[in-house]
Amino acid sequence: LSATIVYVNGIEVKRYTAQQMQQQKNDYVLSVEKKELQKFFVAGKENTIVVKSLTAKNSISSRSVSIHEKGNEKSTAPPNLYAIVVGVSDYKGEELDLKFAAKDAADMADALDNSAKKLLNTDGKEHVFVYKIHTGTGRDKFPEKNSIRQLFTDIGNKAQPNDILLIFFAGHGVMETEKNQFYFLTADASTATVSGALKNVGISTEEIAEWIKPQMMKAQKRILIFDACNSGQVIKELVSLGQKGQNFLASRGDDKGKQIKAVEKLNEKSGMFILSASASDQKAYEIGKYNQGALTYSLLKAIKEEPDILEDRKYLNISRWFNAAEKTVGELAKETGARQQPQVVSTTNFNIGVVDDEVRNNIVLPFEKALFTRSDFRNVELRIDNLKLRALVDKELDEISGNSSAAPFMYSPEYDGLNIYAINGDYTITGNDINVSVIVLKGGTEIKTKFEIKGSVDQPGVIAKTIVRKVEEWLNNKN
Repeated sequence: LSATIVYVNGIEVKRYTAQQMQQQKNDYVLSVEKKELQKFFVAGKENTIVVKSLTAKNSISSRSVSIHEKGNEKSTAPPNLYAIVVGVSDYKGEELDLKFAAKDAADMADALDNSAKKLLNTDGKEHVFVYKIHTGTGRDKFPEKNSIRQLFTDIGNKAQPNDILLIFFAGHGVMETEKNQFYFLTADASTATVSGALKNVGISTEEIAEWIKPQMMKAQKRILIFDACNSGQVIKELVSLGQKGQNFLASRGDDKGKQIKAVEKLNEKSGMFILSASASDQKAYEIGKYNQGALTYSLLKAIKEEPDILEDRKYLNISRWFNAAEKTVGELAKETGARQQPQVVSTTNFNIGVVDDEVRNNIVLPFEKALFTRSDFRNVELRIDNLKLRALVDKELDEISGNSSAAPFMYSPEYDGLNIYAINGDYTITGNDINVSVIVLKGGTEIKTKFEIKGSVDQPGVIAKTIVRKVEEWLNNKN
C-alpha cells in the first residue's frame, strides 16, 4: 500500500500513508474526523466524499468508496469570484520587454469584472474581486513574485469552497531545461536572472500547485489561463507532478490515451479548468495587427462577437468560451503562418458571468493592421542585393511598427499567409544614380500597388526610408 487519498467533490484534500493508518492483520483502517473535512464542504449541497488507495508506484488503484454528506445550511449569498490577472510587458532591462502583455491583463480584468458582476452581484453586495497585477497604468500591484505569492495567501485566507478562483498570466514563459519545468517570468526577471536565478524571478507550476492546493485554497472552481510561450508545458507538468511531494499522480509519455488519464487525475486533484496559449513546443504570439496576444484577443472576441458561446444566450460558459477562443487562435495562426495551437484541459464546466450589450460594448477590439513580412530586393544586373536594401527596408518596417501602437502596419519576418504583405523590388544602377521599381504583394502573388523611387547609390538608407514612407502613404489612402 502506497497511499490512501480522500477526495471531496472530486478534489483531493487528504493523503495518508500506510504508517498513518491502523493495520489489522491484512487490512488497514482509516479513521477521519468529520470536522476535518467539513471545511471543504459546499454549503447546502450534497458533498461527495471518495476514498481510494494506491499500491506502490501508483501502479494499481483500488475501487473507490463513496459517501455523501450534506453541507451546512445553504447561504443565500452568491459565491465570490477572486481573479488574479497578471500581465508583464516591462521586465528589468529591455531584452525581455513585450508590447501587449500588460494591456492583455488590463483588458481581460475589465471584461471579467463587468461580466461576473452581472452574474454574482445580485444581492446588492460585492462578490467580484479582480486584482490587476500588471506593469501598465491602473494596476493594483506590480507583478513581482513576492507580491503575487502574497496575494494567493490573502485570497486563500478568505475563499470558501463554493467560491471561484481565476488565474490569468500574460507574459514570457520559459522552460528550465534540466528539470523540463515551465516558469512564468515575473517583472523581476532579466536576461541575467533567467539564466542564473530562475527560481527567484519565475513562478513554476510546482509553486502554483502548492499555492492552490485545497489546504491553502478552498475555492473548488478553479480556472487557469496562460497566455505565454511554452504554456502548453503547464498542462504536461500539472498532470505529471508527483515526484517531489506535490501529490499529483505521475503519467509518462504524451500519447493520447495516457494524456486523457492524466487529465482526469489532474481534475481529481485540483478541479482546475486550464487554457494554455500554445503547445509545449510552441510560441505564444503577440499579433500587432490586433495589438494583443493571440489568445487574449480570441477570448475577448468570443465575448464581443460570438453570442452562440453563451448558455441560454446570456451566460458566459467556461467550456464554450475557451473552445471558441481555441478555434480563433488556430484561424489566426493560419492567417499569419505562425504555429500556435491552444490547449484546453478540463472535465468540469460552469458559468462565470453574464454577457449583455453593455459588456460587449465595453470591449474594444483593436483596429486590424496590415501585416508585413520580410521584403526582397535585387540588383537586376548582378541578381543579388548588393546595396542590402532588403535589410534596410526591413529594419525601417520593424522600427516603425515597434515604436508606436498607432503605426498603420505590423512587421515580422515570421509572417506568411494569404493576408500577409511584402515589399519587393528590382533596382538598376547607372553611375551614382539608382532607380528602384517597387511592388507591394499580398499573399505572395497579388500585386496591390507599384511605384518607382530614384536616389543615390551612396545613400541606401534614405532610399529605404523613402520606400517605406510611400508604402505608408498607400496604406493610409487605402483605409
